[in-house]
Amino acid sequence: MTAPAPRAPMPPGPLAGSFAWQAAAFKDYDAWALHVTLADIAEIENAAAATKAAGLDIRSIAQADFPLPGLAPKLAALRHRVLNEVGFGYLRGLPVSNWDPDFRMRVYWGVSRHIGDPVPQNRNGHLIGHVIDIGTSVDDVNKRITQTNAELSFHVDSCDVVALLCLATSLSGGESAIVSGAAVHDEMMRTRPDLCSALYRPIPMDRRGEVPAGGKGWYEMPLFNWYNDSFTGFAPVRLYVESVRRFEDAPPLTAELGEALDLFYELCADPRFGLKIPFRPGDIQYLHNHVVFHARTAYVDHPPPAPKRHLMRMWLSAQDGRELPPALLAKWPSIERGKLRGGAVIAPDREWVIPLEPETPAY
Repeated sequence: MTAPAPRAPMPPGPLAGSFAWQAAAFKDYDAWALHVTLADIAEIENAAAATKAAGLDIRSIAQADFPLPGLAPKLAALRHRVLNEVGFGYLRGLPVSNWDPDFRMRVYWGVSRHIGDPVPQNRNGHLIGHVIDIGTSVDDVNKRITQTNAELSFHVDSCDVVALLCLATSLSGGESAIVSGAAVHDEMMRTRPDLCSALYRPIPMDRRGEVPAGGKGWYEMPLFNWYNDSFTGFAPVRLYVESVRRFEDAPPLTAELGEALDLFYELCADPRFGLKIPFRPGDIQYLHNHVVFHARTAYVDHPPPAPKRHLMRMWLSAQDGRELPPALLAKWPSIERGKLRGGAVIAPDREWVIPLEPETPAY
């Protein structure tokens, strides 16, 4: 007789605390976003221009190369909010339409270096990614679906903090939403503790073609983790849980786990928990991936010659971030605190690059 699988570590009760917020607390978007002033913009432009005049490659720009005497303390407060308080923060009002692509990249990179250290986000080593519809098929199992106009269910990225800079919005759809993973966890623990417990066990997921050397095309990861008395969430794109069935050696999704995932995604989208925040050109969204999950609805772009919906994404490592559970090593190259960690699995000889052309294929 096969012995039952050992019970995964779980918290003794609901997580509560500042990370376990509900949507009603943050309805007034403009009241809590960090709005840049004219003085802030002048500082940013001066810093970006100095890096260009010095001939610095964007990838080599460190925080010290991008001094922001007035804005830096406000960015530090935003960073603290992201990593230690509620798990998200927004910078608003950057005049992105005034800048050429290179200058815009310098601004985005330089400001974000005050939040964390960039890591590559796909197998091609992109340090800044373009979230834009390039016509990739949703059914292409060897590619992620970020470069389509399809819906993205609530999920996380493989980094401590994900940053998204909005350059242009869509004609319709494309609504962005965030949710507190801690709040959804607590609701499941209160109402369906059996299904909450199920999400502490490994879930098979499709790597979508990003396979480490000697590895398989799929991996397993719990959605909820309890490690060193700390909660860490890892929400997968639901489509990647479905497409893992193409691998004959991948474990089947049990009925209990399927029911648990159904409830999880239902609660994420529940207006009590899911918070819809409209992106506007010049917004930067910073999210703490371990506690806040994000999503977008399907969308339709403006007809040409109007620009397509276009976000630029960075994955950031926080060297002073929380201790992470070893389970993340199924997906992350490194989880060690105090070092550069997270990012995509790429060949060791692959150069880390920043593609200026928005429709550069990521995969």
